[in-house]
Amino acid sequence: MAVHTAGTGATVTGISQAAPTGPASKERYVYGLLAKLEQEENLLAKVTGRTDSIGITINLSSRVATISLILNCQAVVAATGQITETATHYLTDSTFTSGTGGSSTAANLSLAVLQGIVDLKTIELTPARNPDTVTNVRRCQFVIGNSGVNNCTFSADLDFPVEVVQLPGGGSVIEGKNWLT
Repeated sequence: MAVHTAGTGATVTGISQAAPTGPASKERYVYGLLAKLEQEENLLAKVTGRTDSIGITINLSSRVATISLILNCQAVVAATGQITETATHYLTDSTFTSGTGGSSTAANLSLAVLQGIVDLKTIELTPARNPDTVTNVRRCQFVIGNSGVNNCTFSADLDFPVEVVQLPGGGSVIEGKNWLT
């Protein structure tokens, strides 16, 4: 389990609903972000002109969620020359917040998703943190468009392991499964 620290008041925490006093994990956090983004995409209006999209298909037999994501974003070039990616949210009336004092300080859900996927891929590429050498983040790509830093895309394809978690009071939910250390 890769550790995640949830911010106070965060919309998505990474804490399992089956163990609400247990530790948060980066895997459950990122899967929760992806599920929230898909939910919002199905309920909220898109900002005019945006081509962002997310699709999640879950195979309950194999316990794998196949996820495809495209986010419009921008590249920010620091005075040192370092380039970082940022994204504005493409859906109106989002209720997402990172909370305060946690691992994520993303200003919106799209940016939190982008950062979360990059975090997972970085951990996957660290042998000590991925002892089984699993590659669940199949593609994690940032492309700067021909017209410059304001015309960029971030795209990702994931085979995200999931688990069906039985809730203490009855019922069940689907959560991201831990695979990293």
